[in-house]
Amino acid sequence: MFGLDGVALLCIWGYKHTNMYYNTVSFVTDGIVPHLVLGRGPFYYIFLIQLIIQLMGCFLITMYANRRSKKGRMKLNVLTLGICCLFPIIGLVLSLSRVIDGFDVVPGFEAIGILGFGIVIIFYHVFDLSISAHEEVIKSMDEAVLILDANGGFIEANDKAEELFHVLSSYKKGDSVSEKRLKDILADKNNFEYNNGNHSFEVHVNKIWNKRILAGYAIVFMDVTENKMQLQQMQTLKANAENANKAKSEFLARMSHEIRTPINAVLGMNEMVLRESKEPEIKKYSMDIRSSAQTLLGIINDILDFSKIESGKLEIIPAEYELNSMLNDLFNMFSLRTQEKGLKFEIVVDPKLPSKLYGDDIRIRQVISNFLSNAVKYTEKGTVTFTLAGKIEEDTVILHFMVKDTGMGIRQENMSKLFMAFERFDEMKNRYIEGTGLGMNISARILKLMGADLKVESVYGKGSSFSFDLRQRIIEKEPIGSFQERARKAAVEYVYQTSFTAPEGEILLVDDNRVNRKVFCGLLKQTRVRIKDVGSGKECLEEIQRKHYDMIFLDHMMPEMDGMETMSRMKQMQDNRCADTPVIMLTANAIMGARENYLAAGFDDFLAKPIEQEKLDKIMIQWMPPEKIRSSV
Repeated sequence: MFGLDGVALLCIWGYKHTNMYYNTVSFVTDGIVPHLVLGRGPFYYIFLIQLIIQLMGCFLITMYANRRSKKGRMKLNVLTLGICCLFPIIGLVLSLSRVIDGFDVVPGFEAIGILGFGIVIIFYHVFDLSISAHEEVIKSMDEAVLILDANGGFIEANDKAEELFHVLSSYKKGDSVSEKRLKDILADKNNFEYNNGNHSFEVHVNKIWNKRILAGYAIVFMDVTENKMQLQQMQTLKANAENANKAKSEFLARMSHEIRTPINAVLGMNEMVLRESKEPEIKKYSMDIRSSAQTLLGIINDILDFSKIESGKLEIIPAEYELNSMLNDLFNMFSLRTQEKGLKFEIVVDPKLPSKLYGDDIRIRQVISNFLSNAVKYTEKGTVTFTLAGKIEEDTVILHFMVKDTGMGIRQENMSKLFMAFERFDEMKNRYIEGTGLGMNISARILKLMGADLKVESVYGKGSSFSFDLRQRIIEKEPIGSFQERARKAAVEYVYQTSFTAPEGEILLVDDNRVNRKVFCGLLKQTRVRIKDVGSGKECLEEIQRKHYDMIFLDHMMPEMDGMETMSRMKQMQDNRCADTPVIMLTANAIMGARENYLAAGFDDFLAKPIEQEKLDKIMIQWMPPEKIRSSV
């Protein structure tokens, strides 16, 4: 089209040399106005046809674009372009009809169209890209947007807003908002929530300022229905998880009680056999029973500890402890196991280490016991070595613990599985080895709580070593001496000797399990303390009305009236002759927080089943009247 326009222009300029566009040109002076009479050549009609096609094409395209455009500046842009295209067409029609003869009015009308288009562009910013982009962004938003002037008059709304409030489609610019729901919403110019029954919206009211003068408001409706549904689902899931966690805790408490109760009977009765039997073969069988029962108890403790860790309730409780005592317990526990398996058990302890320290020795024993237990389980021949060294720094000592074995070792690709809960590797080779797969996971987490890092080194087929450094506060700097010498001189035969007697002391034992009562009495047999045992809370209440006792051991899980209810009734009794008597909770419920709950309920102390002789003796010495305790040493 541009080339055709250029050729036509050259033909007009060179009309004296060619008659392609104008074949004749004459000047006429007749009439009101002198004018040219132009004879139209063939190229004139060719140019005329292309001009008609061009203008009509532009007009039709703009009208089609106008029809497709939605309300807004873009629609106005297209409409303005279409109107401006009409001016040259009007001039062309006038020229062809010879209404104005002697003048070619097409250029004039085209100039008018261009001038009008320019005025609109310059003064009304019809084709301002930023404004058009702004409108398109608002229209394409997923949120409903409503723009009002400072007086609340309607200015603009996108499609989402019209879908939300259908009345907006009939509003014109400047109309006052009369729809009731909108009035209620706009009454509050702050951010708020709006619910139309099916959807929930967060409404954000943004002020529009023009040179510090409030010009209007841009109100955005954000659909948060799905977010609210997800939040409700999350809250429901959280509530379900909390209920499940509570149910799990209750189940663990019940499981702890139900399993520990018979284990208490097994260990207790077995202890009586060990103390009273004179036959070596019977004692050997009893030692095997004790070892198996302790293994079972260890598995239960692993499960309970893992539950505590998962719920974030496992705590490190430091206290003063004898280093020698801890080492003796570990030696006694594993010397027999290694001997039965035909392994050599070595303990290498630095004799310069302080004898008394401050820390959580129960958790330290648990970690070391787990390492030693694994070393024994996974070693078929050779040596299991436990090394304890240390470095003293002022009033603290950094203890270096290491357990090394000559077992099967760990493949490098299985190292990542080592601390995973319930995870075991080399299943075919290890399928006969007992355990839950929780020990290493629990040990690593306990060490983290104590500020220590576990280091593992292993060569597959040759053995493994587990080590960690732990800082402990020194209570007594006196060296522990040669542990190895004491271990060699330790008696192989099991002998129990009580450290006290209390022949004048009287204890009331309340437990619904007859075997457990028998075990308890057997454990205190050598103390010669007098024990009255009853099988229910009701009998307990009758006894404390009848007689005064120095101590009361009260079981928790009992039919009809449990220990907690019995304790509550004891406090309310007017004729309670044991109002000042210490009451010890005796229970198989040993989950985290149980002790605190029992103390809060009014109990003076807590003793978990299976009963450990050392803890029982300690409680007896602590709560029995001092004048009734006699040393047997």
